[in-house]
Amino acid sequence: MLIKVFITGLFLSMGLSAFAGDGMVTPYGDYCKKCTTYGTCKDPLPPREAIAALEQYYREKGFTVGRVQHKGRFIKAEIYERNRLVDKVLFDRKPGRIRSIL
Repeated sequence: MLIKVFITGLFLSMGLSAFAGDGMVTPYGDYCKKCTTYGTCKDPLPPREAIAALEQYYREKGFTVGRVQHKGRFIKAEIYERNRLVDKVLFDRKPGRIRSIL
């Protein structure tokens, strides 16, 4: 019984940390608005269009996109708030999924 209480408390504390301002801006992921509905990009977004979509997405939330790396269908980007790194994300150009990798 004590172990169950400990494990439950551990999971709750881990879950609450995502809401406690631990720096992640996209903790559970999101999708690009250019892909009409999550996971339904007709074709992978071209790299330049994907980077522009990321910049627009985070600008609307009050953040800026910093260093960007493109490799294959993925784009890795650093997200800043007032010159402070707050998140690193991976953007999958095929389904339009944005996930935090911080």
